[in-house]
Amino acid sequence: MKKRVYYEQPLNDRMRNLLRLEHLLTGMGYYLKGPSEWDSRTVILLLVDVLNMLERIDFIGELSKDLQQHVQTLERWQRTPQVNTERLTELIRETQGVIETLGRIDGSMAGQVTQVYMMGIVRQRITIIGGTSRCDMPGYFHWLQKNPKMRLMEMNEWITPLEPLRKAIELNLYLIRNNANTTQEMAEMGVYQSKLEGQGNYQLIQVALPPEHLCYPEISGGKQRFTIRFWKMAATDLRPVPAEQDVNFELSCCML
Repeated sequence: MKKRVYYEQPLNDRMRNLLRLEHLLTGMGYYLKGPSEWDSRTVILLLVDVLNMLERIDFIGELSKDLQQHVQTLERWQRTPQVNTERLTELIRETQGVIETLGRIDGSMAGQVTQVYMMGIVRQRITIIGGTSRCDMPGYFHWLQKNPKMRLMEMNEWITPLEPLRKAIELNLYLIRNNANTTQEMAEMGVYQSKLEGQGNYQLIQVALPPEHLCYPEISGGKQRFTIRFWKMAATDLRPVPAEQDVNFELSCCML
């Protein structure tokens, strides 16, 4: 299968928040593999953003409801002829396990992480431009000079309370992205409009293009209809311009 780049547009605020949190947690996982001071600084910056989101939104309650609905959908699919019942049973078992883990979370995950002294002082200074420099935070700079293995071990300990949330978000989005109506479409003169047909609880619009494609999509929409406009970016120092040619793309309307 040829490689595709997927552009996504959430159809509600709840989905947008989940995608943002997925973005932050994925970045943390990437930079945790790096040994440099700047890798660790990036992990801390991303972790602060995660904590700020968790203090504003009840992700645990929302995810539990979503996953319960996924279990019901998967159980209905088990009664469909010629389906991979073994894979469905595996997904149901995995989803039920994640739901049980979420139910056992006691207290605020964000609170467990913010109790770490280092995280507390970094959060206080991070709103100041350049406020975490060595001249502003010598203690933080001292910690960043630790042996990389020791530093990574400590950061992994801080992040451990967030692991059940990460797994739940990953599974929830996997099930939504794979419960999709996928079609091959064409945007005439770079513009495509459509309605969301049927009774599906649509959550997400995906547009897939080859990575070398000259255009990128901007997607806007709501519960009933959506519009995709394709743009060309000739260079980063030039304003993008609307595509004037027909654009072939893969469209997925993803449901809960």
